[in-house]
Amino acid sequence: MPELTYLNGKIFEAGETRISTNDRGFIFGDGIYEVVRSYNGKLFGLEEHLRRLQQSADAIDLKLPHTLEEFQELVETLNRKSELLETLVYIQVTRGTEPRNHLFSLDLPPNVFITIRALPDIPGEIYTKGVSAVTVHDGRWNMCHVKSISLLANVLAKHEARKQGAYEAIFVRENGVVTEASSSNVFMVSGGILHTHPADNRILNGITRQFILKLCDELNIPTEVRPYSKDELRRADEVFCTNSVHEVTPVVTVDGMTIGSGRPGPITNQLMRAYRQLVKSVISNQ
Repeated sequence: MPELTYLNGKIFEAGETRISTNDRGFIFGDGIYEVVRSYNGKLFGLEEHLRRLQQSADAIDLKLPHTLEEFQELVETLNRKSELLETLVYIQVTRGTEPRNHLFSLDLPPNVFITIRALPDIPGEIYTKGVSAVTVHDGRWNMCHVKSISLLANVLAKHEARKQGAYEAIFVRENGVVTEASSSNVFMVSGGILHTHPADNRILNGITRQFILKLCDELNIPTEVRPYSKDELRRADEVFCTNSVHEVTPVVTVDGMTIGSGRPGPITNQLMRAYRQLVKSVISNQ
């Protein structure tokens, strides 16, 4: 059973699960999620992802049906059962199932949905040559620190990037401030200093983002966690995005404008290597 799905205590082959049309995640997008990557059969950053799952649950007053320790044991067990070495583990918790009503029952048991799927192929050239990005209006709600399954704005942003022939879409608010991208956090390097938006309610505090900032401390790379503008982004020496799936991805053009030399920059490459070494070290010690 390589790719599999888990729903409320039962394991199915991938694609065989049936979720009720009364599930509040389906009706309202009333739920939260996390995505964890495994390397050589071992999960990286699972504890950090589960802590953020708890933070998201607390923010929307959703009581998780398991402790974080129970979740960890469950996810690790499912990943082993899959027998796949390189996987993406999707963890979703919705408010539960009941007839459609904005006001939810206070004793409603949540639904836990987990999938274990093979990691899709990631072209190596996105790391060696870099990718393009476009900026789009950030009209999302003001609780972006919650990893909500309500991702319509992100889906449309990614679609807009595709229409413009770009790899990623970068959100910019009405005041011109860059927040994050449709499925990643954004960093820019200017004058040797790494900049990223503060981890407030405007962005999701990415797990990879957190690891990158720790690596900067270890590597003595100066950082400034502050809001910065679209104009600053376009004039940056380097730009890159981070997430758990694609790790560190260099961005070499924004809105058709070349970033730096038009190739992945030295700090980006340094952090790319350092992150991969971190993953290797952590995985080898599990």
